[in-house]
Amino acid sequence: MKAGKNEEKYHGSVNDTVKPLSGITKIFILLIPLLIIAAFIAFFTDIFIALVMCLLFALVLNPFVDFIQGFGLGRSISILVVYIIIGTSIYFAFNMIAPAFVEQSTSLTKSYKEFRVSEKLKDTEKWIEKNVPYLKKGDVGKEIESSVRSSFTKAEDIISGVVSTVLFIIIIPFITFFILRDRQKIKNGLISIVPNRYFEMTINIIDKIEKQLSSYVRAWLLDAFVLGVLSFIGLSIMGVNNAIIIGMVAGAGHLIPYAGPVVGGVPAILISIIQYGDFHMILPIVILFTVIYIIDSAFIQPYLFSKGAEMNPIVIIALILIGNQILGAFGALIAIPVATILKVSAKETINGFRNYKLGYY
Repeated sequence: MKAGKNEEKYHGSVNDTVKPLSGITKIFILLIPLLIIAAFIAFFTDIFIALVMCLLFALVLNPFVDFIQGFGLGRSISILVVYIIIGTSIYFAFNMIAPAFVEQSTSLTKSYKEFRVSEKLKDTEKWIEKNVPYLKKGDVGKEIESSVRSSFTKAEDIISGVVSTVLFIIIIPFITFFILRDRQKIKNGLISIVPNRYFEMTINIIDKIEKQLSSYVRAWLLDAFVLGVLSFIGLSIMGVNNAIIIGMVAGAGHLIPYAGPVVGGVPAILISIIQYGDFHMILPIVILFTVIYIIDSAFIQPYLFSKGAEMNPIVIIALILIGNQILGAFGALIAIPVATILKVSAKETINGFRNYKLGYY
């Protein structure tokens, strides 16, 4: 009995000597991991980009791997089956699109090399020169030709940059494979470093992040695909050349939310000027992409993103601009997924302290 009383007294004295951490100390402790992550991003940007891409791909593919694994196959075999299905689909899609893509690319290159200001454009030039006296004769036409050629030169630089990252892209499936294979081990490893009192809350946070983010990424990719198809169909009906290329560009551009119509519309306008030699297709193209944007915003996105990021459009645009400022185009690309992770983490942490009565330190 004495031992029990002494032990109780001992524990009581220990509890009395442990003082709760101050607010500044708590903030400092929370900032340490954020500073470590920021330093890692700053010094190892390429590695960070690769890891984020692999994690996003793993989130998208995991439900399909789980489905295949449900037939009794091992985890590694299930991942390989999914890879084979994706690879086969890409191969057949490429074989269907490649001939038209090559033909339109050749036509675009030829049109670009032969581009000259047409008679209609020259009439517009004369009108501008007449009403703007300080312009020298021929300046407007030269400026138009220079702008179009400059735009295509920049496009060629972008394509060159894409080609130079092929090796980087090839590595991503391998890293994604191991993330998918060891997903549960990685998850258990993260949970194991968390104190027991936060165990249940941490599991809840990880599960909700995984569920919400995977739902968002799949909807995000599908929305980009739909916008690309709509752009291709609309431009084909209008008779604009290189509709396949523009549709693919618009779809890829839409991976950055709200950027698709602009990314697709600008090259469509430039190509129409080269094709017809005047401005008469600019308004129809602007109307087309405006209609596509309205359809996408009013019908497609609400359906696809019903379980997605759930953020105000103004907040989304602000996050995209911030991401672009920090990491360029890639930052704009991952701004919403990263914000989703932070939002869910903060929300579930607050709920965890309330529901599990964790209190403070």
